Amino acid sequence: MLAWFALVASTHFAALLSPGPDFFLLIRATLLQGRRHADGCACGIALANLLSMALVLGALHLLPEQGGGLWRGLQWLGGGYFLWLGLQALAVRRELRMPEDEAAARGDWRAGLLQGLLASSLNPKLPIFYAGLFGVLRQAAMPAWGLALSMLWMGLVVLLWDLLLVRLLGREGWRRWLARRVAWLDRLCGALLLLLGAWLLLGA
Repeated sequence: MLAWFALVASTHFAALLSPGPDFFLLIRATLLQGRRHADGCACGIALANLLSMALVLGALHLLPEQGGGLWRGLQWLGGGYFLWLGLQALAVRRELRMPEDEAAARGDWRAGLLQGLLASSLNPKLPIFYAGLFGVLRQAAMPAWGLALSMLWMGLVVLLWDLLLVRLLGREGWRRWLARRVAWLDRLCGALLLLLGAWLLLGA
C-alpha cells in the first residue's frame, strides 16, 4: 500500500512539473501581474485541487468496495484516461517559450485567488485525473483515513510547489533551465501515467 502511495504521489508531482494549464496560468500571472497576484492565483489553484479531490473521495465513498458496475466503469475510465495522457506526454514534441522580462505591474491577491480558483475548477480533466489517482489507492486497499491524508498531502504539495514556482519564474536562469528540460519532464510524467493506467485496467 505504501509503495502504491509513493507511486501515486510521484505521478502527481511529475504532473505538476510537466507544464499544463495551471502552469501557464501562473507564468502569465507572475510575469504580467506580479508576485502578489500570482501568489493568490497559486492559492486558488490549490483550493480548486482540494475541492476536486473532496468531490472524488465523496463519490468513491458511495461506490461498493469490491465489484459493482460503477466502480468497474470508474476503473476503466481512469485507466484509459491515464494511458491516453501518458501516450500524449511521450509523443509530444514541444518547446516552452516564455517572456524574458517580468512586468512591473502590481496585482491584487484576492483577484489572483479568484482567477486561480475559477480556472482550475472549470477544468473538467482535474476530477478525472484525481479519480484515477484515488482509484489506484483504493484498489491498493488504502483505508478511508489514508485516502483523506493523501488528499491533504497532495493539496499541500500543489500549494507549496505553485508558491515556489511563482518565485522561480521570476528568475530568468530558471525559466531557461525549465525550457530546456520540458521534454524530459513530459516523458517522466508519461511513463508514470502509463504505469498507473495499466494497473487500473488490470484491476478492472
